[in-house]
Amino acid sequence: MLASDTQACSSIAFRSNESRWGALIYAGLGGWLVYEAASEGGWKGIIAGIGSGAFFALTILGKVMAGPDRSAHLTFDTEGLAAPEVFARKLPWSAISSYSFDSGGPESSPALYIKVANPELFEPKPRGLLQNWLARRNALTGLRVALGRLDCDYDDIDAAFRRFAPSTLKT
Repeated sequence: MLASDTQACSSIAFRSNESRWGALIYAGLGGWLVYEAASEGGWKGIIAGIGSGAFFALTILGKVMAGPDRSAHLTFDTEGLAAPEVFARKLPWSAISSYSFDSGGPESSPALYIKVANPELFEPKPRGLLQNWLARRNALTGLRVALGRLDCDYDDIDAAFRRFAPSTLKT
């Protein structure tokens, strides 16, 4: 939750909520595949069991050793808004005209849409081919920040906008 007005801070950072639960999911899936392969019997089952077991063991080890992502994905301060995964430069409050929330649906995660004047001036970060196409499509109006991985809710982000950019419209 955000600090109250009596405990005003100079910036608010919303970080990823990634945890190590993904490793447990891979362990369960890997265990199930190894069991299914071993139950087939014969050399094919043994080779498939060893191969899939080794693959999932390495994947689990990588997830556990890498540690969870706790980097700031969205930062508010008196100068503007930073979305380091989307833009290389901070967006000044004067460039942001409005924001809105999308609760998501069956095929999309909850998101924050920020309408930005001239988003190309803030150096959108290059990504994969499909992601670049989607970014260019969204760059006509602003940016989309997926909230599914962030450790916050709509009220936290709304309060951050009211604190640092009270004149920005919520649509």
